[in-house]
Amino acid sequence: MFDTMQLLFDYPWYCIFLCLLGGAAYSAALYWHKDKKDDSAMPRAMRIALPVLRFVTITIIALLLMAPMVKRHVRESEKPVVVLAQDVSESVKETEHMLISHDWKELRKKYEVVIDTFGGKTTDIGAELQDLANRYAGMNLGAVVLATDGIFNQGQNPTTMATNMTVPIYTVALGDTTHYRDAMVTNIRYNRMAYLGNEFPIEVTVQAYQMNGEKATLSVTRGGQRVFTKEINYTGNHFSTTESIALEADKAGLQSYTIAIAPGKGEFSEQNNVRTIAIEVIDGHQKIAILAPTPHADISALRQAIEKNANYEVEVMLEKADASKLKECDLLILHNMPNTKMNVNWAEIGQMPAIYIVGTQTDIGRFNALHCGLEIVAKARKTDEVTASHNNGFGLFALSDDICKQLEQMPPLSAPFGSYRLAGDMQCLFYAKIGTIASDRPLIALGQKEGVRRAIVVGEGLWRWRMHDYLMNESHDNFDQLVEKMVVYTSLQNNKDRLHVNYEHIYRESEPVVLEAEFYNDNFEPINTPDVQITIQGEKQQTYDFNKSGTGYALNLGTLAPGHYSFTASTVWNGKRFSTAGSLMVEEMNLEQMNLVADHTMLNTLAQTTGGKMMGPQDLDKLAELLAERNDMKEMVYSHTKYTELLNLPWIFVLLMLLLAAEWGIRKYFYN
Repeated sequence: MFDTMQLLFDYPWYCIFLCLLGGAAYSAALYWHKDKKDDSAMPRAMRIALPVLRFVTITIIALLLMAPMVKRHVRESEKPVVVLAQDVSESVKETEHMLISHDWKELRKKYEVVIDTFGGKTTDIGAELQDLANRYAGMNLGAVVLATDGIFNQGQNPTTMATNMTVPIYTVALGDTTHYRDAMVTNIRYNRMAYLGNEFPIEVTVQAYQMNGEKATLSVTRGGQRVFTKEINYTGNHFSTTESIALEADKAGLQSYTIAIAPGKGEFSEQNNVRTIAIEVIDGHQKIAILAPTPHADISALRQAIEKNANYEVEVMLEKADASKLKECDLLILHNMPNTKMNVNWAEIGQMPAIYIVGTQTDIGRFNALHCGLEIVAKARKTDEVTASHNNGFGLFALSDDICKQLEQMPPLSAPFGSYRLAGDMQCLFYAKIGTIASDRPLIALGQKEGVRRAIVVGEGLWRWRMHDYLMNESHDNFDQLVEKMVVYTSLQNNKDRLHVNYEHIYRESEPVVLEAEFYNDNFEPINTPDVQITIQGEKQQTYDFNKSGTGYALNLGTLAPGHYSFTASTVWNGKRFSTAGSLMVEEMNLEQMNLVADHTMLNTLAQTTGGKMMGPQDLDKLAELLAERNDMKEMVYSHTKYTELLNLPWIFVLLMLLLAAEWGIRKYFYN
């Protein structure tokens, strides 16, 4: 609908007269004849019409050459949108998909009807409402009709998410609210990761209906062997209990555990009695050696801080080092080393991750020869008493502001007096502060060179920090956390495999399995020149080609059936074959069978809080009447200005064709 229309020219107004003059001149030149004999048979009206037609045609063409614009004020109306959201999850029978099969002829007369579906292996009603709120933000959304049984097993409570909706929600209550005789494992809480040798907890919630006075066995099995059993007594017809179970992670790798409640006679469904989960058990046990030429209080402080983590095993070597044991270590802590009192193979130690504690007994010359990231030019055999000043730009790991402030108040450490030069691949965690004067000298620095990580503490007397931490906070937590952060960083070495695959070890049944791969050339630069293939072994074996993406590779396998999968990825580069292997597990998500009792109370609450109404499937024909009663569902009328080149309007072309055709027809008829 157009309110007004205006013709705009970029040229001066007198150019329009030039176009008119040009049209008149062209028409006169064509139809002004000195000899009138040829026109004697033509009626006078036709003799006038021919030059007029040519005049109008030429004038319009001349005007179009000036590229005039048409300014239009347009008014448009938009019908209210009614979204019909149908739950198609497994808990809703196909016969209840009435929003899809129903004839909405009457509703479409007044509203724009959009049919949307959600659900599948899982149901997230809250996410559907959030998606609709985002999708129709700023549009004329009038109402949402939600057909579901009210069962949601993922996401937030729909009544909470409905607060983002500014329109009424009309709920269509599906399913059965009857509590049949049934027992089920409804919820399992657990961590997906555990460390080898540790115990890990899982919490299992069991519910039972109409089974008062009966007993059942709750069991946990792994690899066909039971690792836990307990008898559950049902003490009511609406029974619920949560059991805390501690299991031992005694085997590394992906472990599958099946939690089951033994079914009773006449249960409505036995599918919800069993759940399977997967846990990745990591062998995180690490050996750490502390080397020192003489006993020192720092050694005890470091050892106590490290051994708080059960995954670390610490061995102290004084005066003499056991070369065979050093090779088995994951991390070295070198206190006052190098030192002439202790002979070790520094060529081998230089290739191992290490934490250097530089103190008064350190041979500075030998320390500099290690090229571990810090060079010290000592000026006489003197020491400075230095405290810590945190570097806010440190980015290798995070320490809370509270811990950093506490560490800045710790007693001073004794550091060699001299000038310091830190390598570019090292970062300062704390600078040294001499008295009240801040400096750029490193106190604690960390970094890596050629894939080997190192930490350097320039100063001895760390035991004072641990004692002072307890004096101030009645705990050693601040000091212990600092030590643990340094140990974790330095002991974690980079993967030097030329080809490796990045992936999650555990996926859910409804979650797409996405793999990423990287390949490095001889200089350990990422490239994706060669093709990479991966063979995945599950119930059957399949081979896929990775897609090249950026400097790496990517592969989306989509959703896989629940189970354990192993894979081998390989490529050929410069005549050499490179490969890597791994395994992953897809957890079964049988959530739709966990609860088959419809929640109509939630649907009623959802409708009432948004100004809608709950109805049954038999009331769908009344929906148009209910919506018609609302005063807030009206057409939205808005106007806007639209600019269009006159040349782009199709009726201009049609007009020119009609003018030329009329002129040609008249001339053809009378002159022939």
